[in-house]
Amino acid sequence: MGIDHTCIYVPEAKARECLRVYLEALKPLGYELRQQYGEFIFGLGSSHDVVANYKPADFWVCGTKSVPENPAHIAFRAKGTTPRLFLSAMVVADDFELDRPAVDAFHAAAIQGGGEDNGPPGLRPYHSSYYAAFFKDPAGNNIEAVCHDAQ
Repeated sequence: MGIDHTCIYVPEAKARECLRVYLEALKPLGYELRQQYGEFIFGLGSSHDVVANYKPADFWVCGTKSVPENPAHIAFRAKGTTPRLFLSAMVVADDFELDRPAVDAFHAAAIQGGGEDNGPPGLRPYHSSYYAAFFKDPAGNNIEAVCHDAQ
């Protein structure tokens, strides 16, 4: 059993700006805007997922008047053989098969879309093939794409 979806909370005033950054950053991973409720709640999901006539969203950006004091850290898996999802400070979401170039494209798109660089694509010390890139969204959340496969 896995996690169906996750949500980050951002200030209402920055919700659309955050959405623009996420749409650019997650495009290389196959994500698109799938649902919207009201002015400040946006659901993104893989363009490959369709359930009957429903377009599921697994990553939500929710504008709210009151945001948590501690920003979130969310990591999208760019390639891997085993789904993993960590909760609390970090979320690793499983994705369809992509590779290190997808991590590079994710980072470039995020920065071009208005995200703040928080670590360029490259190997990290967590294990020998942990290849990741990081950016901060306009609300300060640390967003990561990671590939665990050796190249």
